[in-house]
Amino acid sequence: MTIWIPILDSALPKYLALAQAIEEAINKGELKPEDKLPPQRRLADAIKVTIGTISRAYSEAERRGLVMAKTGSGTYVRTKNNINAIVDDMAQDTAGKIDMQAAFAPEGPQIKMLSRAMTSMAESEQLLGNLLHYAPELGYPNHRKSFQQWLTVEPVALKGCDFLFTHGGQHAISVAINVLCREGDIILTEDLVFPGILAAAQNKGVKVVSIAMDEQGIMPDNVLQACQRHKPRMIYLTPNSQNPCGTQLSIERRQALVDICRAHKVLILEDDVQFIASKDKPKSMQELAPEQCIYLSSFSKRFSGAMRIGFLVAPHAIYNKIRLSLRASSWTNSPILIHWLCQWMDNGELAKLELWLAAEMTARQALAKQHLAAWTPNSQQTSFNLWLELPPGWLSHEFVAQAKEQGVLVRSADDYRVGQQIPSPAIRLCLSRPKTHVQLTDALIIIKTILEQGPSLKEAVM
Repeated sequence: MTIWIPILDSALPKYLALAQAIEEAINKGELKPEDKLPPQRRLADAIKVTIGTISRAYSEAERRGLVMAKTGSGTYVRTKNNINAIVDDMAQDTAGKIDMQAAFAPEGPQIKMLSRAMTSMAESEQLLGNLLHYAPELGYPNHRKSFQQWLTVEPVALKGCDFLFTHGGQHAISVAINVLCREGDIILTEDLVFPGILAAAQNKGVKVVSIAMDEQGIMPDNVLQACQRHKPRMIYLTPNSQNPCGTQLSIERRQALVDICRAHKVLILEDDVQFIASKDKPKSMQELAPEQCIYLSSFSKRFSGAMRIGFLVAPHAIYNKIRLSLRASSWTNSPILIHWLCQWMDNGELAKLELWLAAEMTARQALAKQHLAAWTPNSQQTSFNLWLELPPGWLSHEFVAQAKEQGVLVRSADDYRVGQQIPSPAIRLCLSRPKTHVQLTDALIIIKTILEQGPSLKEAVM
């Protein structure tokens, strides 16, 4: 019997190259449903790699839903039934690439949490019947009670304030700008910023003025000058884990910024969506100035991107205006999602998940620092992201392109610029995105190798 012998992409780690070759062979019909893959030792001898490489490749192919291992029999190409076809269509991984672009929560307890919550819900027809209806715009009273209790351990002050549910963090940003700004108003941001705030501002016809940062974050003196010059309506800040640069504002800078904003009647929009452990969060700006600040967060990082529930905490003076804007833009939220969240808040599963996320990201950050320490990356200990300023000679887009060629997808500093300014060459790595520590390590080794080799020699300019 002739053994299937693949041709491997030399730019990828061997196990990923073999997994990709299996996928391509299936797509081309060279490997058909129910075909048995070659025995590991035989294939290892044929393509001159270790058995461990074959084992990892087969495991990666199984993770992608391409093959299925049968105990004592071998590994076989899957027969695609309807469910498998749907799962394949929904897969977000780019074949042959390790994705470090988007800050997804790493997968851990979430699937079992969701499975238990769905099973529990299915056991009560009365509950299902109640959740089928439109929920009140503020949410059901029992849900609000659970949520308010959970907020007591979050970095927010509820005295003189109240909370509203939103469809995630981006919706919260858009609602806040829509309520508090008029066309032509100015808002201040950090000079590298989450693109969602720029989209929301543009949609409202609001101008964005960026403020320079240093290694400690946005600089209060520059904010003061901007307030005096531009008379802004609002400032948007990510003080706990700045996106994308990973800095954290000290309590001294937070207080200085609050004092400036109070003096110049500038509202603060505090975005705390990016995950870091609760123990690593200083007092929030909202706690320092609840009458001056709108605080927003969501569960896209705390649980997963599919959990499209966020929230705003706003002072009573503008609470009803925000409530009206929410009513106009979405009316209400899914009570099913909120019910699951509140169930996890009440039974302690959400708190346990956040402890797991903190431990998982501490381990991933340690791996990153181990491989990239020579380039002094910046991040919080439990953050999903890592910011890496590139050595002289690199341009951000050139590094991104070279990393992609070698199988790793990363973000350029240029993706976070405000206006036409060109930021210093840097990249953002989402350490949370790779599925496993092995895959993360492979990506970090590729990044390290590219940094060690330096940029490709450019054609001489005559």
